[in-house]
Amino acid sequence: MSFDYAKSAATALKLLTKFGASATLVKRAEGSYDPATGTNSITETSYTVQAVLLNYRANETNTAGSLVTAKDRKVIMQATTVTPDVSDTFSFNSVTYRIVEVKTLSPSGTNVLHELRVSV
Repeated sequence: MSFDYAKSAATALKLLTKFGASATLVKRAEGSYDPATGTNSITETSYTVQAVLLNYRANETNTAGSLVTAKDRKVIMQATTVTPDVSDTFSFNSVTYRIVEVKTLSPSGTNVLHELRVSV
Protein backbone atom coordinates (compact mmCIF):
# COMPACT_ATOMS: atom_id res chain seq x y z
CA MET A 1 0.00 0.00 0.00
CA SER A 2 1.47 3.35 -1.03
CA PHE A 3 1.21 6.60 0.89
CA ASP A 4 -1.40 9.12 -0.37
CA TYR A 5 0.63 12.31 -0.92
CA ALA A 6 -2.37 14.03 -2.51
CA LYS A 7 -3.98 13.87 0.93
CA SER A 8 -0.83 15.49 2.39
CA ALA A 9 -1.10 18.31 -0.18
CA ALA A 10 -4.76 18.82 0.81
CA THR A 11 -3.78 18.96 4.49
CA ALA A 12 -1.01 21.48 3.71
CA LEU A 13 -3.52 23.67 1.86
CA LYS A 14 -5.98 23.41 4.75
CA LEU A 15 -3.31 24.52 7.24
CA LEU A 16 -2.08 27.35 5.00
CA THR A 17 -5.66 28.56 4.57
CA LYS A 18 -6.24 28.48 8.34
CA PHE A 19 -2.92 29.99 9.51
CA GLY A 20 -1.68 31.84 6.42
CA ALA A 21 -3.26 34.34 4.06
CA SER A 22 -4.02 34.91 0.41
CA ALA A 23 -1.09 36.05 -1.71
CA THR A 24 -0.39 36.53 -5.40
CA LEU A 25 2.09 34.62 -7.51
CA VAL A 26 2.85 36.40 -10.80
CA LYS A 27 4.26 34.11 -13.47
CA ARG A 28 6.30 35.83 -16.18
CA ALA A 29 6.73 34.27 -19.60
CA GLU A 30 8.56 35.54 -22.65
CA GLY A 31 6.31 36.02 -25.63
CA SER A 32 7.10 36.50 -29.25
CA TYR A 33 9.97 38.59 -30.58
CA ASP A 34 9.09 42.08 -31.82
CA PRO A 35 11.60 43.11 -34.51
CA ALA A 36 10.50 46.76 -34.27
CA THR A 37 11.64 47.03 -30.63
CA GLY A 38 14.28 44.28 -30.71
CA THR A 39 12.79 42.65 -27.59
CA ASN A 40 10.49 39.82 -26.63
CA SER A 41 7.13 40.68 -25.14
CA ILE A 42 6.54 39.61 -21.54
CA THR A 43 3.26 38.04 -20.48
CA GLU A 44 2.32 38.11 -16.80
CA THR A 45 -0.32 35.82 -15.32
CA SER A 46 -1.48 36.22 -11.70
CA TYR A 47 -2.50 33.34 -9.45
CA THR A 48 -4.08 33.67 -6.01
CA VAL A 49 -2.41 31.26 -3.58
CA GLN A 50 -2.43 30.49 0.12
CA ALA A 51 0.88 31.10 1.85
CA VAL A 52 2.66 32.13 5.02
CA LEU A 53 5.57 34.61 5.09
CA LEU A 54 8.31 33.89 7.64
CA ASN A 55 11.62 35.34 8.77
CA TYR A 56 14.76 33.26 8.45
CA ARG A 57 16.72 32.36 11.57
CA ALA A 58 19.91 34.37 12.01
CA ASN A 59 22.23 31.49 11.08
CA GLU A 60 20.08 29.84 8.40
CA THR A 61 21.66 29.18 4.99
CA ASN A 62 20.21 28.77 1.52
CA THR A 63 20.65 25.65 -0.61
CA ALA A 64 23.90 27.03 -2.07
CA GLY A 65 25.26 27.08 1.49
CA SER A 66 25.58 30.85 1.83
CA LEU A 67 23.89 32.85 4.56
CA VAL A 68 20.59 34.49 3.71
CA THR A 69 20.54 38.28 3.62
CA ALA A 70 18.63 40.60 5.94
CA LYS A 71 16.09 41.29 3.16
CA ASP A 72 15.37 37.61 2.50
CA ARG A 73 12.12 36.05 3.69
CA LYS A 74 10.85 32.47 3.57
CA VAL A 75 7.47 31.65 2.04
CA ILE A 76 5.63 28.39 2.49
CA MET A 77 3.13 28.24 -0.37
CA GLN A 78 0.50 25.77 -1.41
CA ALA A 79 1.24 23.44 -4.29
CA THR A 80 -0.65 24.60 -7.38
CA THR A 81 -0.88 23.55 -10.99
CA VAL A 82 1.89 26.09 -11.72
CA THR A 83 5.36 25.89 -10.21
CA PRO A 84 7.00 29.16 -9.11
CA ASP A 85 10.26 30.12 -10.79
CA VAL A 86 13.03 32.62 -10.09
CA SER A 87 11.73 34.87 -12.89
CA ASP A 88 8.39 35.25 -11.06
CA THR A 89 7.27 37.60 -8.30
CA PHE A 90 5.31 37.01 -5.11
CA SER A 91 3.06 39.63 -3.45
CA PHE A 92 1.99 39.42 0.18
CA ASN A 93 0.28 42.19 2.18
CA SER A 94 0.83 44.72 -0.65
CA VAL A 95 4.60 44.07 -0.76
CA THR A 96 6.04 42.56 -3.93
CA TYR A 97 9.05 40.27 -3.59
CA ARG A 98 11.23 38.74 -6.27
CA ILE A 99 11.67 34.99 -6.01
CA VAL A 100 15.31 34.09 -5.40
CA GLU A 101 15.02 30.34 -4.84
CA VAL A 102 12.34 27.65 -5.12
CA LYS A 103 12.27 24.30 -3.34
CA THR A 104 9.32 22.00 -3.97
CA LEU A 105 8.39 19.19 -1.59
CA SER A 106 7.40 16.55 -4.11
CA PRO A 107 7.60 12.97 -2.83
CA SER A 108 6.70 10.39 -5.47
CA GLY A 109 6.08 13.19 -8.00
CA THR A 110 3.16 14.72 -6.09
CA ASN A 111 3.73 18.39 -5.22
CA VAL A 112 2.79 18.95 -1.57
CA LEU A 113 4.05 22.54 -1.06
CA HIS A 114 6.60 25.06 -2.26
CA GLU A 115 9.22 26.80 -0.12
CA LEU A 116 10.38 30.08 -1.62
CA ARG A 117 13.21 32.38 -0.67
CA VAL A 118 12.08 35.87 -1.61
CA SER A 119 13.68 39.30 -1.36
CA VAL A 120 12.45 42.88 -1.61
